[in-house]
Amino acid sequence: MKNKILLLDGMSFLFRAFYASSWTGSIRQTKSGLYTNAVYGFTKMMLDYADLIQPTHLIVAWDVASRESLLRSQWYDGYKSNRVEPPAELIPQFSLVKEVTQAFSIPNVGLSGYEGDDILGTLSKRFAEEGHEVIICSGDYDSLQLVCDQVHVKILKNGGKHEHYCPQSLLEQKGITSAQVIDVKALQGDTSDCIPGCPGIGEKTAVKLITEHGTLDNLYANVDSLTPKMRAKLTENKEQVYLSQKLATILSDAPVELMLEEASWEYDPVLVLEKMNELEFSKTMLARIG
Repeated sequence: MKNKILLLDGMSFLFRAFYASSWTGSIRQTKSGLYTNAVYGFTKMMLDYADLIQPTHLIVAWDVASRESLLRSQWYDGYKSNRVEPPAELIPQFSLVKEVTQAFSIPNVGLSGYEGDDILGTLSKRFAEEGHEVIICSGDYDSLQLVCDQVHVKILKNGGKHEHYCPQSLLEQKGITSAQVIDVKALQGDTSDCIPGCPGIGEKTAVKLITEHGTLDNLYANVDSLTPKMRAKLTENKEQVYLSQKLATILSDAPVELMLEEASWEYDPVLVLEKMNELEFSKTMLARIG
């Protein structure tokens, strides 16, 4: 049986929900002072995408490891070294949101040493190979490297909107394939994750080089055909570029132990309403469950 599996990037949803509702300075709280704005927004977004996609199964992937314990930090000490502590109002909601997903009987999946992206990569590959349809929802364009015929990606945008990517739309909108997403990032780097890339090469040049040569390996095999200036950049930074390629690659072999039947999108409304009432969710939200 072919199922439709919805994979959510938990941190992407939670952070987006927090900042979307806190920019006014008024942050949702319970009468006892418990901050719930991110959890409330997360729940609304989750239900919105479940209504839109109508999945048979739903799973949330999480970052659970400290930066220092990540595999990528072992490969490159500077990886994500620019990250700062999240807002104090958000920190208690990291555990609180998982209580909500648990009430919905949704698996929360995270592994020490791995990032949420690696969970998405591993599960999407596994389920696609089993013949299922997979939809990933994330705010991270890195997930576009996971796009294939069986795996589509929705990139979250402001105002509850999203961009939908399949192999054809990725090629039409970005001019590259999912495999080339990694090689482009290897060249241009990523300041948000502190991936160095090749100094002096930005997105436009990176896309041009990869589309012209197909792959990073082929680019280096033909480096002598480039201008002296470009040849010098790539040659001098070759080791760093290939390290960046490794850092940018989402892993698809994380040791995730999860049976598909554990993720069936069905829940006990009594348990969900009990948790929502405990967190003093609005009547509008409660009505979505009744």
